[in-house]
Amino acid sequence: MITRVAADQWHAVEDDLVVGRGDTMRRPDGRMFISIDAWHDAVFDRLAGAMLAELPAPLHTMVDADDSDTTSNWRRAGFATQRRERQYLLVPIEAQTTARPPTGVTLTGGEGVFHAEVEGAEVGVIRVLPLMREDGTPRIGRFVSIEVRADQRRRGIGRALLVHALGALHAGGFEIATVDVDETDVAAISLLEGVGARRASSSLELIWQK
Repeated sequence: MITRVAADQWHAVEDDLVVGRGDTMRRPDGRMFISIDAWHDAVFDRLAGAMLAELPAPLHTMVDADDSDTTSNWRRAGFATQRRERQYLLVPIEAQTTARPPTGVTLTGGEGVFHAEVEGAEVGVIRVLPLMREDGTPRIGRFVSIEVRADQRRRGIGRALLVHALGALHAGGFEIATVDVDETDVAAISLLEGVGARRASSSLELIWQK
């Protein structure tokens, strides 16, 4: 039996035991992501069918690029590849003088959102989702987006923003930070590797549209 137990949670129950779970999460950019944890393909299919019948399109999900079984499950449910991503790991560091912003650029913000401004106009922004342990101590900082206005690129603004944000995570006691990047985004990859980011894995973003 498939039951929606909360606005963002579904359970598959057999003989009073939970044999599968489904969840949704809306990211800050507005995209809805769906996940399913089930031991058997038949349970996965039942959960996927029930969730897709109740949720609006489009829906997104992430899978390990090497996990062919899970990818096959999502494709069977009607999902298609939208893009391939790399995940990078960064160690939060103190702000470095080598990453000071260019002349005329000011860095502002905090609590997960950091801005670069020129004469009061925003030219770049970095958003971080700080995740905490159950005891309230810092665990990880997940970079949600890194953006620099097109006419302001190649000036060192992205690097300055990134190091500034990593410095804030360092000051907050965070141990590690992650960021997912489209494999075709050469500029972002170069930026991350330039501050010592280490490639950890590759993943596929799949999308479902009615």
